[in-house]
Amino acid sequence: MVETEKPAPRVTRRPSTVVIVAFVAGVVPFAFHTWAALHGSFAQDDFVVTYRAAAAGPFDLGYLFQDYHGHLQPGGFFLAAVLTWWAPLNFALLMAPLLLMRAAATVLFWCVLVRCFGRRWAILVPFTVFTASTLLLVPTLWWAYGVQIVPVVLGAAGALYWHVRFLREGGRWWIGTFAWTLFGLAFYEKAVVVPVLLAGVTVLLGQSFRERWRYWAGHAALLAAFVVGYLALTSSQVASGGPPMTAGTVADLTGRMLGDTFLPGLAGGPWSGPGPGATWAPSPFAVVVLLFAAALGLLIAGARVGGRRAWRAWALLGLLLALDVGLLAFTRLREVGPAAGDDPRYLAELAFVAALCGAFAFLRPGEVAPSGGKRERPIALIACVLLLVSSVIGFSRLAPALRFEHSGQYLANVRAAVAEDPDLVFYDTFVPSDVVHEWFGVDSQASRVAGLIPGTHFDQPTNRMHLLDTTGTPHAITGVAAESRGVQGPVPNCGYTVGETLVRVPLDKPVLGRHLLKIDYFTSDGGEGLVDRTPVWFQAGLHSLYLPVDGLFDHIGLRLSSPGAPVCVAKVEVGKPVTQ
Repeated sequence: MVETEKPAPRVTRRPSTVVIVAFVAGVVPFAFHTWAALHGSFAQDDFVVTYRAAAAGPFDLGYLFQDYHGHLQPGGFFLAAVLTWWAPLNFALLMAPLLLMRAAATVLFWCVLVRCFGRRWAILVPFTVFTASTLLLVPTLWWAYGVQIVPVVLGAAGALYWHVRFLREGGRWWIGTFAWTLFGLAFYEKAVVVPVLLAGVTVLLGQSFRERWRYWAGHAALLAAFVVGYLALTSSQVASGGPPMTAGTVADLTGRMLGDTFLPGLAGGPWSGPGPGATWAPSPFAVVVLLFAAALGLLIAGARVGGRRAWRAWALLGLLLALDVGLLAFTRLREVGPAAGDDPRYLAELAFVAALCGAFAFLRPGEVAPSGGKRERPIALIACVLLLVSSVIGFSRLAPALRFEHSGQYLANVRAAVAEDPDLVFYDTFVPSDVVHEWFGVDSQASRVAGLIPGTHFDQPTNRMHLLDTTGTPHAITGVAAESRGVQGPVPNCGYTVGETLVRVPLDKPVLGRHLLKIDYFTSDGGEGLVDRTPVWFQAGLHSLYLPVDGLFDHIGLRLSSPGAPVCVAKVEVGKPVTQ
């Protein structure tokens, strides 16, 4: 008999305990964030962007590269256009790419930590600081902001991973660094800090700049090209007017950004709940003092452990924090005041930077044994558990304010009404300010908020017009509070006889602005006609026709479009709608 060799047993590599704990530290905050995101709704800029996306399409360069309040974000506008074309006003669909980006950024950040410091217990702490920080978890529930900052964080994580590999292995890893940087720049101009972060990590890793001068020249050229394009396509957002910016107001702003937003956000707070709009309520003074003391202790401890490397890491964090403070001071301080420092949107990306700099301050780069030291495991586990618990508590208190439940209910009521009666026509009006604020002008009208819902009709001539209230519930319009009336017609028991010849109905006084026109008429047979230049349908019988009008006018012109039975116009009124 011929002996046959038995196949070698297949070796199955099981994930280490460190990886399992890291998986939990990443999944727990992500799960809470995902649930809140998928149960959220549109608000404010979300409606503006989706309306423009539906009107323009994904390949309209004017739309993609528009100056949106000083922001240049073609990537976000392209994403909005594609997803709006696919399913208009589907919030879960719009949030799905952001959730995927957030998950990818989490994985890449873990890979960066492993590549820099090895797979050891100590890296769980900066990793959990990043995954559990409410600086990123809370404000990114607002889609319009999330579509800016989440790609920047992903771009930074991806660029750093490829950058570290390029520094150690050379080759073509530099291509990924540039690609990820461009990806971030396509969504938000704050991605200009990515090359700064790359340079800082190069110093912290003890690598030389001279050996790779072409690589850094490429980054400088990329930044220069972006800055030129940005300045050419956008207007200045430096605040003008308002109270003067003084050292006191800047100090107040800085204190709020640090004590009310940055430090609590890194620790999973604040635990005081939300403030007005997207801001956080200020923490009690005792909590702020405790956080500053803890931050000072960490700075000193890091300096004792890491020495010069730690000071360089803290300097990098301080530089990027100072850039955020300066940017906010020049663009919003005179307009909003120091209270702008309570808004986490202006510091969100620093959750990534702080976690990275903290890792370099306390840990020496280089491969280490998986255990990473006997004392690392319990310390890392305790820190991670505390951070996760704090994050869950803080997030559960802060997230409801950015789920925009009133806005979601508004849309749900409109959808339900249109599904029940597809022939509804709505008189366009402004929505509540917590759905879209009035400072957005025409973009805060109901037609631009709910107009993308399939089957909705606004401002069309109809015999049955409805008005949406503050909850999105329609109410039948029964008449108008007349500000001007048509002069009594010359024909007894008819008023004005309307045929194919234009008939002008003079008003008793001129009207200026947007109003609702009500025409009471009778005809023995239905027919098409024109009210001024608007096509209408006159139904057979006695009816009222409602038509929104806008402008300055002192008469109403009517005529039939084709031969038919004449229309008797008995009454004409112009005014504001009156509902049941």
